[in-house]
Amino acid sequence: MSELGQALKEARMARGMTLDDIQDLTKIQKRYLLAIENGEYDKLPGNFYTRAFMKSYAEAVGMDPKQLFSEYAKDLPRLENGVDTVPSRTETHEVSAKSSKWVNAMPKILAVFVIVLILVGIWVFMQKITSNEDSQTGADSANHVAIKKGADLGNGKASKSSAKETSDQKQSKEDELAGQTSNKSDAEAAQQLKLEETSGHVSHYTLTGTTHFDLEITAKQGGNSWIQVSKDSPKGERLFYSMVSNGVNGTKDAKFHQDVSDVKTIYIKIGSAPNTRIQINGQDFTFPNDNTVQELYITFNKAS
Repeated sequence: MSELGQALKEARMARGMTLDDIQDLTKIQKRYLLAIENGEYDKLPGNFYTRAFMKSYAEAVGMDPKQLFSEYAKDLPRLENGVDTVPSRTETHEVSAKSSKWVNAMPKILAVFVIVLILVGIWVFMQKITSNEDSQTGADSANHVAIKKGADLGNGKASKSSAKETSDQKQSKEDELAGQTSNKSDAEAAQQLKLEETSGHVSHYTLTGTTHFDLEITAKQGGNSWIQVSKDSPKGERLFYSMVSNGVNGTKDAKFHQDVSDVKTIYIKIGSAPNTRIQINGQDFTFPNDNTVQELYITFNKAS
């Protein structure tokens, strides 16, 4: 086993991920991932593909590919005169088949694009005509209203009435906003997230006192973490199965945010709890322990 492969394997295991998880995330066949971990590069389809697979593997487990390649340069497969060795026949066939599909699809894509451009042009033209008609009508209406208001303003009654209506409307909006704030405060006070039991990195919670379950999972600044969110259990319907990231160089920011009020139990697996932030209905969640890998079951008992 190469040191580079061992480093990737340790990073994967530290996040509680299996080779199947990496395969799902990167779309790289499991046998190639295993070959990378074991340093068996002769089982891979060529040095160029091997380096590309290593880069994808590193990103999937939250490692910086540039730093990894620099640290373990001696373990990297070398390119011959800057040109990769010839890929295997199987891989060449797969790449050619994918390219062929794109080539065959191009005429259809171009046709759809042209149709969309025509429709957009028609819409813009119609909007311009409608806008001109509305402008003319508005000018006529404005002239008529100006004359009518001039007569009303002579005795000052219209101005006072308008001022009173504006004041009443403002007070009504302030009362409505105050009511909404009060209702929100009451709802937050009633909401309870109770830890029922915890064992190792697995914890069970019950959410009560609310009719709403809004779940948001983000990475802390400068960090990333592999996340799985499923209904009921690890094998239930997946709502999210990817990385969350925030301000990591070379990585696009990503998060999970969804209203799961219609789900009875939510299962969450976190690959790196220290880099993860969870909010439930806008309130920060505190992890029950310092384990890096965490599994959470949250049962939602919706208030009636």
